[in-house]
Amino acid sequence: METTIKMLESIAKLYEQEKKVEERKRVGGDFFNVFNIIGLQTEEVRLHSAFIAELLNPSGTHGLSDSYLRAFLETLGLPMDYVDGHRCSQNIVERVIGPKTETEGGRIDIIIEDGRYAIIIENKIYAGDEMNQMLRYNNYGRKKFSDGYKLLYLTLDGHKPDKCSVRNAKFDYKTISYGNEIAEWLEKCYTISEGKPLVQSVIKQYCELVKQITNTDMDTTYKNNLMSIMLAPENVTAVGEVLQLQDEWFSRVLDEYIWKPLESFAKSIGMRFGKSDGAAWIYREEWQYYKLFIWTDSNCCRDMYVGVSWYEDKPDRKNLIFKKDWHQLNCLTSLEPIEEWPYGREYLPDDIRGWGYFNINKIVNKEVFNYIKKKFEEMISEIDELQLRMP
Repeated sequence: METTIKMLESIAKLYEQEKKVEERKRVGGDFFNVFNIIGLQTEEVRLHSAFIAELLNPSGTHGLSDSYLRAFLETLGLPMDYVDGHRCSQNIVERVIGPKTETEGGRIDIIIEDGRYAIIIENKIYAGDEMNQMLRYNNYGRKKFSDGYKLLYLTLDGHKPDKCSVRNAKFDYKTISYGNEIAEWLEKCYTISEGKPLVQSVIKQYCELVKQITNTDMDTTYKNNLMSIMLAPENVTAVGEVLQLQDEWFSRVLDEYIWKPLESFAKSIGMRFGKSDGAAWIYREEWQYYKLFIWTDSNCCRDMYVGVSWYEDKPDRKNLIFKKDWHQLNCLTSLEPIEEWPYGREYLPDDIRGWGYFNINKIVNKEVFNYIKKKFEEMISEIDELQLRMP
């Protein structure tokens, strides 16, 4: 126990030193990043898809022909001439492939193709999967590129698409991540750009942004010093004991800084509270079926959103809010009303949309709770003002 306490004290001291280093860097302009300044950090289409596609485009304004494309193919483990850069279509970003049905159509984020072979990329930063999305894009590739195509699912951490996106179909796709494949490719792009200082400077800033959104921007010196403490012979066992508790620790952090304050808030306004793993709801006693939710369709507290839905533990629910009564609340604008969410839904802001070790400070300082509380207050106000049905 004493060893663990000493180790944690050493880490706390190192952390305080690192904060001072970061402040000196901030004053020195080391954190200047044009993408952060203009607020595009997590814009899938306006920044990430557009920027990646521009680098992959052999006719792009970078002036380096297919050099970046060949580096990308190499990173994927594909032949560097898998797609002929001199024959690439210029319809690369947000390609519309027809009216959306269950099996066809939609809008592909990035596609690099030469008429025979294609690389199809579905790019996800925080957005959830659409119904049959990967299935539709696979069917497009199979229909249009009989010689060969590769379907890629790009996310921050390389997770698989939701089942709703692939359905029960069996087809090949590859998961890639910003933290691994994209980061590796960007380093190659930076090296390739020697002699083009403007291009190289922008790529460097984008590399830093990718490190930020994948939570891999820890300073190397700080990381090495931290590892030195953790790997010291007298600390290794203590580190192992701490790591065994990490899941329970994080669960208790959520309970202490989000769920308990939310329960207290509900009681303070005469409402009731309930929760399950990674989600919670509040409601008035007379609301028999419908509640105000903070919810996610994903695992590990990813893609959190708020909205009004029915309480799933009441399978005999009646008096549903029918389509004629759907009404999108002004405070819930991310997603339009559907049967399960008749008054719309709203994703949490990008920096707190997912909860994890990377934004633990925002959880502990109550930023997450305060946002949820504010949205619930807005929802209650609108429901009361409009006298919306809450059976």
